Amino acid sequence: MNTLQTMIDKIRDEQTLDSETAQNVINKMRSAIKTYIEENNLKSLVLGVSGGLDSACVAALCQKKYTGVPLIGVSIPMNSTNSHKEQAQWVGKTYCDVFEEFDGWDNNDIFSVIEGTDALAEKAGFDVADFPKSILQGNLKARLRMITLYDLARKTNGLVLSTDNLSEFQMGFWTICGDVGDFGPIQNIGKGFELPSIAYELGIREDIISQAPSDGLMVTEDNTDEAQLGANYKAVSYTHLTLPTK
Repeated sequence: MNTLQTMIDKIRDEQTLDSETAQNVINKMRSAIKTYIEENNLKSLVLGVSGGLDSACVAALCQKKYTGVPLIGVSIPMNSTNSHKEQAQWVGKTYCDVFEEFDGWDNNDIFSVIEGTDALAEKAGFDVADFPKSILQGNLKARLRMITLYDLARKTNGLVLSTDNLSEFQMGFWTICGDVGDFGPIQNIGKGFELPSIAYELGIREDIISQAPSDGLMVTEDNTDEAQLGANYKAVSYTHLTLPTK
């Protein structure tokens, strides 16, 4: 095995942040969000809590004792698994000042309503069967969640926290008007390497850190990010690392 391959295997198998470095990153992120809050005279932070690693880390980072304003957490399941619901409950009760599960969209006929545009697309010469309904529904769910969060932020003079990470941003793995909030504490943190190290330092539950990442939108049968991407986050993060050529 050559030296380059050995380096690749080492990077893939190890976390890149030690405890001290992870804590330094955490302190800088908390300082940045507190400064933003003060400069913009905000009175609350609003967070969509999914039960996944990203939202758990953002919740832990943005507790009131670090920001000075209440953290309002909302779980909006829309087909989430029972395990994700339980994990979201734990995150909400552990880190948020106020937390509720919002099911207002569950019995709404909005998916049938939006399919009413099928006829218009077909008049324009497109076959709607070429565009999977699972993707349509996944994007719509993401946007409905964001509508809910922004309405709550409006009512509380607050800011919607983004839970997007650097790996998702680099791949374009997000829904326009459905993911990106006002402020992204982990926007520059890679999911494959750095974020797990930060999560351990934050005290996030082991099962949340180690579970297969999922957006919970049921776009694929097994409901995982890897199934949609065709690769895991470590592999994706690795492609953006610069390795020596000699």
